[in-house]
Amino acid sequence: MTLVAIAFIVVLSLLNIRGISESVWTNFVMTLVETAGLLLILVIGATVLGSGDADLSQPFQLNDGNPALVVLGGVALAFFAMTGFENAANLAEETKDPVRVYPKALLGGMFLAGVLYMVIAFIASMVAPMSRLSADGGEGGSLLTVVEAGPLGVPETVFSAIALVAVTNTTLVSLVAQSRIMYGMARQGVVPRVFARTHRTRNTPWVAIVFTTALVCGLLATADVDRLATVTVLFLIVVYGMVCVSALKLRGTDVGHRHYRAPTALLWLGVLANAGILVHTAIEDPGALVWCAGILAVGGVLYFVNTMVTKGDPEPVDEDAVEA
Repeated sequence: MTLVAIAFIVVLSLLNIRGISESVWTNFVMTLVETAGLLLILVIGATVLGSGDADLSQPFQLNDGNPALVVLGGVALAFFAMTGFENAANLAEETKDPVRVYPKALLGGMFLAGVLYMVIAFIASMVAPMSRLSADGGEGGSLLTVVEAGPLGVPETVFSAIALVAVTNTTLVSLVAQSRIMYGMARQGVVPRVFARTHRTRNTPWVAIVFTTALVCGLLATADVDRLATVTVLFLIVVYGMVCVSALKLRGTDVGHRHYRAPTALLWLGVLANAGILVHTAIEDPGALVWCAGILAVGGVLYFVNTMVTKGDPEPVDEDAVEA
């Protein structure tokens, strides 16, 4: 299974090297397929609700334990489901008038996705028994369980294919974003300049793509999926929290260009909420902190090497000088 996952990552990375246009169009098509799967779940929910067979009490039942901790654990898990929104910032510069367009697209997309996730979760819990939806139940734990329990008789292979497309879509977005982050840091002189090299004909950051792909494959070969999910959540929480702190720090600073100004109250709420979720997630899986430290160490080494090479005075890279 690990070899299959690695091969899967390599194929998507080759598409990434091919070009951003090809990657974006592939993401667009897969998003349409993914949306069709969610619409199918909505139809199943409406059918069950209309027939009177829905269990409307089950969506409001909490698992055993402290309700606050149960909700906090659910919120932490939701961070993994929201993976991808932060990646939009890496492509914002490729849009027209990003100051006006990007905030609306980001906040609007998160709002719509949040509402859709809640509706889907409500439908899942009113259609299928909680014991089947729970990962501990051993009978599923995915939307495939809802399809199987629903009245439409959708073939299992059809929805399994849709689920595979959804996973592919998320993975491709992450691979594209990771390579562009590495490329951007190299352009700014944070990591070795070799990562800013672009392909001579495709104009894609092939060195950054190869490096990030190798890193992902290494993690797949050495860690289990649950641990990687927790590590991803921890990093996302830290990044989101630091974005809020940075926005607060920049209050009253003239950045020299038009920019979006987030409400101060929401930024403070974001800082506090992220801090609470971070502490809870770290307590639930302390071993994930070791993996986070290891990944940070890789970045630290790259920064140290770059500092030694540039003698502590890195300069932005000339784009015309890094084609290869």
